[in-house]
Parts: sequence; C-alpha cells; structure tokens
Amino acid sequence: MRIEKELCQKFPTVLKDKLLKNEIEFPETTKFEYEDLYTYRAVERNWDDNRPVSLEDFKSYFELGKKPKRPRGVGGDITKDPHYYGVSSFLDRRIVEQKMKFPNPKKKLAAGYVYSAGGPQDTREEHVCWWLYTGADVSGFKLIEEH
Repeated sequence: MRIEKELCQKFPTVLKDKLLKNEIEFPETTKFEYEDLYTYRAVERNWDDNRPVSLEDFKSYFELGKKPKRPRGVGGDITKDPHYYGVSSFLDRRIVEQKMKFPNPKKKLAAGYVYSAGGPQDTREEHVCWWLYTGADVSGFKLIEEH
C-alpha cells in the first residue's frame, strides 16, 4: 500500500527514505486509524534497571543498525519487508515471555497501548507490528512484573 509523501515524512529516516524511494510499501492489511491495542513488549534492561520505558525501547532493527535474522524457510530480501522497519509487540503476554525466554536477566516486560496517533499498525494473529512516527509518545508503556 502506497502512502502520500506528506505522511512518509512522519517516519524515522530509515523508513521514510525506503517509502519515498518506493523500495518498500506497507502491507494492504495496515491500519492507520484503529482502536487502541493493549500490548506487551520485551525491552532491554538488566535486573536492577527500572528506568521508564522510552522511545529508545521502540527502535526497529534497521534504526538500531542491526540486520535481522532471516526466519527459517523464508527467502527473499528482508530489507524489503516493511515489518522489519516496525516494532513488535503482542496481544498475549505469554507469547513475549516464551519468545524472550523469561525470566531473562537482560530483558523486562513492558505493557501499554499501541495507538493510531503514534503510527500505523498491522496485526496478524497475536503479533502487532507498529511503525511509530518520529517522536511518538510511548510514556503509556510501563514495566510490569513477569509471571
């Protein structure tokens, strides 16, 4: 799904540039207007680090300068998959706890709302991919205790 140039300008540079050059497009299932979704996300924290959740905790692989691992059995160029330019969260906390092998000494669980003023999202099953606009407010996400 192609979007207007003006809307492209709202995204971080790494995503904005790909959208403007038509190198990637959002999936057809992407929603720009939607009800808030309460989600769970793992954030990098040591066991004694309780600082508040911030935008630093919501950077995509490419914003962090990391190349994501290709899932088994998936071919093609992952730099063309828009999901790697967004951030993952889940509607079910147990999925995060399982995927991130909680309790994890290097990660903590955060919970909060994915909301349309913060950027578009694409939900598949329990996974929510959120493409945040530059400067989106994520202060509604809080660290929570794991089970």
